[in-house]
Amino acid sequence: LRAAALKAAGLVNLAEVAPDILIDIRYATAENTFKRVLYPSAACWLRAEAAEAVARAQAALKPKGLGLKVWDCYRPFSVQESLWADVPNPDYVAEPRRDAQGVPVMGSKHNRGKAVDLTLVDAQGRELAMPSGFDDFSAKAARDCAQCDATQKKNLKLLEEALGAQGFEGIPSEWWHYDHHGWEACGLLDLDLP
Repeated sequence: LRAAALKAAGLVNLAEVAPDILIDIRYATAENTFKRVLYPSAACWLRAEAAEAVARAQAALKPKGLGLKVWDCYRPFSVQESLWADVPNPDYVAEPRRDAQGVPVMGSKHNRGKAVDLTLVDAQGRELAMPSGFDDFSAKAARDCAQCDATQKKNLKLLEEALGAQGFEGIPSEWWHYDHHGWEACGLLDLDLP
């Protein structure tokens, strides 16, 4: 029933679109910066056009012996509220707001199904060196990568180029976070994950 509601809202399961992408949804485990399980399952749901764009990026990386590992995708608005309660810092967590009727009016691109958190892996599925780990809420996570070594900078550039070619844009404070173009036209969703 929950999967049907997500599909009715225009979301698809990335594993069905691109089964060769590694899925490691950290919020489905306690192995995350919040130290608790936030999602009932480890599936990546995205708007169909965003999922297809991620699949195209994966296909472009494959001849280079590289691939993608996804850490977060669609996030219910209620989970966004929980994250904001823990980290009320707009550099790292988008502030969620509801109107007087309780309808979400401001939130994350994750709540729209148009954002993805991910990294590069080699052909064996090993993560490539990047500026920081996932959800590192510090200056190390910044996209400008001030303290990066040459390998980290090269890997970051590869990820940016692969996703940028498919209509994704990064944000300054988190190297792993990418928003897919057209997110403005997608409403905030508070549909439970299956």
